[in-house]
Amino acid sequence: MTPRARHRSAPFSPIARKLLLLASLPLSLAHAQDGIDTPWGPGAVQAFVRAARDRTLAAAAAKGITLPADFVAWVAADPVRCASVYGCRQDPLPVLLALRSLDIDLGADLVRRDYPQLALAFAIQGSYAPPRRQASGWNDGDGEAPDGTLPDVTPRATLQLVVPGDPRVRVDTHDPSRPLDRDDHLINFLEDHAPIEVEVTVKELPPLEYDDKGVAKPRGKAVEVKKKVTRGLVGADVIASPSLQNECNAYLKAHGCGDVAIDCGDHQVAWNSTNAIDDQGLRQRINAAHELFHAAYRNKGRMPAERDRAPTPAESMLWFVRNDRWPFPAEQKLMREWPRFPLNAPWPVLLMLAADDQPLREREDIWLRFRDGGEFRTYGEYIGGIAQQFDMQSARRVSPFAFSYGSIQMMWKDGGVCGTMGNIGARTYRIVGVPASTAGQPGHCAIVRMEQDPKTGAFRCVGGQYATGGDEVTTVHAGWNYDDVGGRRPMVFHQSVAWGVSRDFASYVQSLVMRRLWDAEPAERRAAQGAAFVQAAVATNPFALPAVLGAIDAAPDAEAALAVLDAFVASFDRFVKPGEYPLYRSTVRDLAHARARELPAPKDPEAAKRLLGDLERQGCDDARLLARTWRTIGGEAVFTERSVAAVARYLASPARLANKAESKRFAEQIEQWGRTVKGKAQKQEWAEVMLAAFAGQEALVIKKKRQLDPAVAALCKLAGRAPPTVDG
Repeated sequence: MTPRARHRSAPFSPIARKLLLLASLPLSLAHAQDGIDTPWGPGAVQAFVRAARDRTLAAAAAKGITLPADFVAWVAADPVRCASVYGCRQDPLPVLLALRSLDIDLGADLVRRDYPQLALAFAIQGSYAPPRRQASGWNDGDGEAPDGTLPDVTPRATLQLVVPGDPRVRVDTHDPSRPLDRDDHLINFLEDHAPIEVEVTVKELPPLEYDDKGVAKPRGKAVEVKKKVTRGLVGADVIASPSLQNECNAYLKAHGCGDVAIDCGDHQVAWNSTNAIDDQGLRQRINAAHELFHAAYRNKGRMPAERDRAPTPAESMLWFVRNDRWPFPAEQKLMREWPRFPLNAPWPVLLMLAADDQPLREREDIWLRFRDGGEFRTYGEYIGGIAQQFDMQSARRVSPFAFSYGSIQMMWKDGGVCGTMGNIGARTYRIVGVPASTAGQPGHCAIVRMEQDPKTGAFRCVGGQYATGGDEVTTVHAGWNYDDVGGRRPMVFHQSVAWGVSRDFASYVQSLVMRRLWDAEPAERRAAQGAAFVQAAVATNPFALPAVLGAIDAAPDAEAALAVLDAFVASFDRFVKPGEYPLYRSTVRDLAHARARELPAPKDPEAAKRLLGDLERQGCDDARLLARTWRTIGGEAVFTERSVAAVARYLASPARLANKAESKRFAEQIEQWGRTVKGKAQKQEWAEVMLAAFAGQEALVIKKKRQLDPAVAALCKLAGRAPPTVDG
């Protein structure tokens, strides 16, 4: 509804009031008072973990896998660690074996004593992603891991970290002992050619100035200057220049390669090009030339034949640990803000870091720049429209290079737009040990990262490089791997992890186990006990979002979904101040309403009226659910009446003139309502009625700037007529 209602702005339903009373009692007493057997308390969680442990160890034994008694005892010795290993995934065996695999590769001291949380993060993260088999650490098996493999726990030597060197093997393209092929001749044309002069932009310090005593004055900051330099010819130069194209074609023809005909136009794609190529024929010819040079560079050892392999979990963890222990001098440590993030942080906030699969050689290059020179580049060259055409973007600067496409280094060389910048930023943060990820916004790519407050020690998930909105429109690309589903989720999901861990790590892990326990309940019990389960989960940790999601997903009808939401609000309000965590609140609300929309609508108009009352009280923004409920009450007449009333509330809302976000949101609601109207003529008629409600108020005036209301623009589109003009 518009304007948005807050959860605390209206009285709760009878079931919510009852749950709020129960929530004020000790958990066991609350259950006894209600007469409901709710097996979700600490005792039930502990029993569930013990049973899961026994099943997991039995499953390992059945597969002929022997685990050392001291390792098994170490996992069990700490309740939170034990619950993390055995209680947070439906199948704990891949987690347990991954942890043991790290224990073998890295040693008990490093895994069990020094970095147990980082090891848990790698083990749990790896149970979602298909294992990497390029080096030691994984072995084929018949377990339930994502691709049918289990981590290797056979005895082996302790892993020694080896960062691969440059894989290129330079081929002698003048070798007289063999026939030369086309790629030899192409490389020879480029490398034997006279150097060319090009203009480059470099940063230089201003020239030294001296005072009267001959002492040099301090220099100012480096400034960008353009200068001419000479360098060898590269493929990109040929693609840009018609004369070089003709020269190259003639050279190749003279050496028996007359089938090659490079024809890329005059600087259509050049080193500093920013425009996309619209001529598809030209684009195909330029791409063919790029493939020609790229293949020659790879085949003759001027570029890697392929991107370096991803590291194993053990290699990746050991690399992070080595850096974490680097003995920076005190002054350098301060300048580099080292460490950037604690690797002994609770494992849930480390999963983004454990997910990093950048090859070690690529990481090492960035790390050495940071370690030795303090360089920390989270951005690159923004190159405009050509970045939307990867083939053209690659062609504009194709040249010998030590790294492959997909690397940060290549992104620095070739540039890009927001996706490239987001990747550079997120990957660089991970390289210096900060959990981070790219994130999607409408028409934009941003980044998110975990950070710790140096004063309070609290963790939080924050965004960067935002452009088209805030946290509310941001979806993190890293998997939200805190349940058995995983996958991409909105920003607030990841924020809830940081909030939950900061609130209390042990109780947050307990809430994750509660979700597994809930999933193991019979379907009929989950259908009946959703509200009670949410009350118990939120009482355990207010940010038990995986458990809340489980209860919402199990709701058998719309009324039950709304009751789960009321239970969440009643319990959540016990632990936080009014108005705190608004996005978290609205996200749970919207998820509950989305579940209600997925379920059958009440057929009785009176039941629909009761449902509508609850939706309005809860501040429902789900346009399609509202439209369906309105129609159940009174057909198209009530739908139109209610949608026009929503316009009136929107026009009276102060939020409308505060910023454009509220008007965009309402425009989206209108578009959703419009999609529910059947028939083009009926849709146009409804839109005209809605536009009449806007009469005289079609313009927005925000910060003295007059503009057309996006909601009016949306209605005009539905009505099939041009939008009115408003004076700026």
